[in-house]
Amino acid sequence: MARYSSVAFIHIVLCYLIFVLSLSSTGAALSLKQQLKQLKENYNQFKESVEAKNVQLEAKVAQLEIQLQENKEIRDSLESRIVQLEAKVQHHESFLSEVLLYPNVTDNQQQQQSSYVITTSVSQSVIGMPTSCKDLKQIGHSWSGLYSVMGNKSVETVYCDFTKILDDPDLQKWIGYADVKAMPTYFYVQKNSSFSAFDTPIPFEVERVNVGNAMDSSKGVFTAPQAGTYHFSFTGMASFPTSSIFVYLGVGLHLNGDRVGMGLAEESNTIKGQNSQFTLQSTLHLEVGDRVWVEIYYKSSSVYLYDAIGYHYTHFTGWMM
Repeated sequence: MARYSSVAFIHIVLCYLIFVLSLSSTGAALSLKQQLKQLKENYNQFKESVEAKNVQLEAKVAQLEIQLQENKEIRDSLESRIVQLEAKVQHHESFLSEVLLYPNVTDNQQQQQSSYVITTSVSQSVIGMPTSCKDLKQIGHSWSGLYSVMGNKSVETVYCDFTKILDDPDLQKWIGYADVKAMPTYFYVQKNSSFSAFDTPIPFEVERVNVGNAMDSSKGVFTAPQAGTYHFSFTGMASFPTSSIFVYLGVGLHLNGDRVGMGLAEESNTIKGQNSQFTLQSTLHLEVGDRVWVEIYYKSSSVYLYDAIGYHYTHFTGWMM
């Protein structure tokens, strides 16, 4: 009887151990599933964070590229200004040297000397407007500095160093065109919101620069303040819907209502939010009062020009050459 009780007791203990082990195995399996679920949730959160950061970085790169272009334009303008200032400094230095060289010469004597120089050089005078520093020197000019001469098609500004001989290549330094602009005219405007209207000048909310005030940003229309040659450049970003067929967006550059240039973005088998950037450039001769603008002239349904605050994918610039 005692032996039977021992066997029964051992049997009960073994059953209990098996039950405990089965519970432990089930708990471990549940724990692994929970950990796997948590890992998936963490991965999805990390993926969303990385994608958002990537969008921010792309926007920052676009802003830096625009800033780089603006800095380059400013640098080029400053370099041109430095050349002009250096020429003026040389002119004043030359004038001061001559004054110091002849400190006691009266105004009357200076006029007599100038008359003598011009009179003695009549045989070498140039018919019509001078075309070079050599011509200027031959007709009696002796003060080094900036002068206007007649080029092939327009008046040009040159720096003449009259201390050089006629055949010296350093006698003349070309500065630029003298009659291209009576006043500077250039602009750069941007959008910070989307736009989809047909046959309407595209307005711009951000005005980066508008020297000469020829660009009406709110209306999107440029009006030429003077006759001359102008260059225009438009960049836009078309945003497409989900579509299995061909979708598109086209813009036109208009001069007084006539379309003189076109830009087009087109895609097929698109997904919502898919974008495509395109450009349109043109050089035009304008008369005073001529009007230039860009507008959407045809597009697929649900396609539009995309933009948002801080991005400025769509922008328009122009200047008088």
